Amino acid sequence: MVFHDNRLIDADDWIWSLLPGPQTQITWAEIRAALRPVFPDLPDHLGRMRRLCPETGVTLSVTRTGSQFRVTIDPEDGSDVDWFLAKHAEAHAKRMNTALMRAPDLIWYMTDLDGFVWGNDAFATYAESFGGMSHLADHISGIVAEAGSPYPRRVPIDRNELRTDQNRWLDVSMHETEAGRFYYATGIDAMMRAEAAQQNFVQTLSKTFANLTTGLAIFDRDRRLMVFNPALVDLCRVPIDFLSARPAMFEFFDKLRDCRVMPEPKSYDDWRDRMARLVAAAHDDRFRETWSLSSGQTIDVTGQPYPDGAIAFLFNDITAEVSLTRGYRTELDTLQSVIDTIDDAVAVFDPQGILTVCNANYATQWDVDPDACIPAITIADATQVWKSAFHPSPIWADLRDFVTNATDRVSWDSELRGRDGREVLCRIDPICHGSTLIRFSHRLRENQTPPDTGGLKIVSA
Repeated sequence: MVFHDNRLIDADDWIWSLLPGPQTQITWAEIRAALRPVFPDLPDHLGRMRRLCPETGVTLSVTRTGSQFRVTIDPEDGSDVDWFLAKHAEAHAKRMNTALMRAPDLIWYMTDLDGFVWGNDAFATYAESFGGMSHLADHISGIVAEAGSPYPRRVPIDRNELRTDQNRWLDVSMHETEAGRFYYATGIDAMMRAEAAQQNFVQTLSKTFANLTTGLAIFDRDRRLMVFNPALVDLCRVPIDFLSARPAMFEFFDKLRDCRVMPEPKSYDDWRDRMARLVAAAHDDRFRETWSLSSGQTIDVTGQPYPDGAIAFLFNDITAEVSLTRGYRTELDTLQSVIDTIDDAVAVFDPQGILTVCNANYATQWDVDPDACIPAITIADATQVWKSAFHPSPIWADLRDFVTNATDRVSWDSELRGRDGREVLCRIDPICHGSTLIRFSHRLRENQTPPDTGGLKIVSA
């Protein structure tokens, strides 16, 4: 062999047969690895040397001429090159046999004529608890033969004699050759326990889903229905055999439309476009719609994406909540209409001193709109406005304390005189939940005609 700049440039034909893979740009490192079975102590870098393998009698010498190195391999007794190749193959076979014997997985060899022939150390150790290697090999091969292909095949080993550190489940593969059958087995107890735990977890989730009142439909990354619960069947009135057939997502929503669980679209093309937008919005975690159906039912639909590409849709029947909200809104509107008919200017403050309710006369008289005020109007803000419309009075500080004080609360009133000369009675009453109702009433003197209903004018003090 001749090397130039650490690259092999020429060699006898038998040298190339020792090299695995493409034979281009071969370096000393690759030649060194190929010769390691015969010369295990070759240096990492080329240099003048002479090595003798005592076991084989082969001599390796390296000479240098300029920038080239010549490597020569000679048997001591003058044998031909076939002898070296045989020694090389013998060393390689010995190395491979050591690797097989010390492999952590179970490996064994059987033939139709002789039955069990050979097993590695791991197989021999495992078979000690099974009555010997032949018994274990016959037992596993019989199970594998009954099960047939494909491989690998999971095989249970049910023996009380097995130690606690030995696997009860083996993942067995078989490779058949002209010489016989090679078997490979890996212990999979940890995998079996993990799968059992996963199955128990799925069963627990299934039971949880079954008890939910929310309809659940989960689609996999291929957009086919993967999981659904009984509430979905009850809520959407979709046949269970249709859901069990794992319909595609568009088929599922098309069925909802047929069952009148979705609002009826104006056209089918518009509906398909809407479904495409729905899927895209659910994939981005921004889908939520409220479906008001012709039956009077209201359904809240939410789309929830998952990292593996799955999408879950939640269907909630919120008919009762919507009805309750509408009733509550009607009650509020009714109460507001009632207090708007009162001639007095009426305002309600909560325990924190925030204006919560007022009637139309109060809003007109004091030029406020609680719904449009940001930030909210406080009792401190209101008293500053009120006192500017009246002659000086000591009640404002007491009024502020009364609104925010939770104890010793009894009704009281105070007479005020406006800047325009009119007399006003300010009435303060504690009401439920710590709130306070404040009323401003115009007082009439004897033989005095009712004053103009216009609001008090705010003037500078």
